[in-house]
Amino acid sequence: MDGPVTGSFLVTRQGLINKQTISADIAKRAKIWLICAMAAHVSVPMIRSSVVNQVITAILHCNNGGAFLRREHNIRTTSTDLYDQMALARYLQLFEDAATLANDPLFGARLGHSLPPGELLGPIGFLVLSSRNLRQGMEAMAQFIKIWQDITDITLHDQDDVALWSYRITDEKMWPRRQDAEFTLTATCIMVRAFLGGNWTPLEVHFEHKRPAEWRELQSMFRAPLRFDQPANTLLIEHADLDRPVQGAHAGFAPFLRRHMEDMLISTDQDMQLVEQVRRIVMRDLGRAGVNVASLATELGIPARSLQRYLADEGSSVREIIREVRQGQARSLLHIKPRQVGAVAHAVGYTDPSAFWRAFKAWEGMSPAAFARAQKAKK
Repeated sequence: MDGPVTGSFLVTRQGLINKQTISADIAKRAKIWLICAMAAHVSVPMIRSSVVNQVITAILHCNNGGAFLRREHNIRTTSTDLYDQMALARYLQLFEDAATLANDPLFGARLGHSLPPGELLGPIGFLVLSSRNLRQGMEAMAQFIKIWQDITDITLHDQDDVALWSYRITDEKMWPRRQDAEFTLTATCIMVRAFLGGNWTPLEVHFEHKRPAEWRELQSMFRAPLRFDQPANTLLIEHADLDRPVQGAHAGFAPFLRRHMEDMLISTDQDMQLVEQVRRIVMRDLGRAGVNVASLATELGIPARSLQRYLADEGSSVREIIREVRQGQARSLLHIKPRQVGAVAHAVGYTDPSAFWRAFKAWEGMSPAAFARAQKAKK
């Protein structure tokens, strides 16, 4: 490492290396992950931006990292909405690339080791820190992980005289994912230390991936024996540590956090189809950034042709979704108060007001000005 930087992580070294090699690897992984994402139903597994932002911030600290994000991933900055989402496959790819760009195989582990306690999974992390004991907190992580990250299992179960807390992305085709695994387990370890005390250590730490050359340095972060090529990424914890009574920080907030996540869980259980995922991205970016098949495919981490094909299977298309969102937003803007046609056109993603005028008349059978007058007359 070149040394610490400001922010919530410690790394970077030198910047870009062999762009062609990285790009070829991205294409190969995207093809594999597409099969995974679309096999069961037409929906893309997602992850919340509060996690993704940590990786993006890390890349922005690399030499030429900002240029690389824009050129290779169509990302300009971190998301201001921590509840926003990114395709899980794209996040894993981004994390592996971050380690390559920083020339640091322990990139994810260092990032997790330096993450402020509780920030790993947004409100879930803070619920853990507000729990009456570690067992209750770890069970909350297992219950609510699906609201923060799709196709991911967190389990806590007793085995003889120890407990096993395990983290695993359930799709085997989403690989490699070493950086995410080491990031998650080091960040979880730091969170537990904040809860039980800085001297706490797990009994053992298990990883799915093969033993890396840097395993000794990784072991020093956990202060515990490591095992590799295991069925899941796991922390072995003493029962006494799980059940020790602790007055969690801000314990009074726990019921409110739990209610918030239960409400989110109800929404998450309603399986979102791809057309709705695309609609949400269009609504977010329209008038702020270019929205087209290519940008949407990049955002979702799937090839453009596959995006078009799956939307067609749902009876929709990118063009139709953009039209629906534009029409709805334009109607809303003109209904609220009179506006210049140019301002409305820009807000719904048109650079040419006359093109917007023609489109709106085709949608509504009248001009924007006539529509606004008709809405005013109804009030």
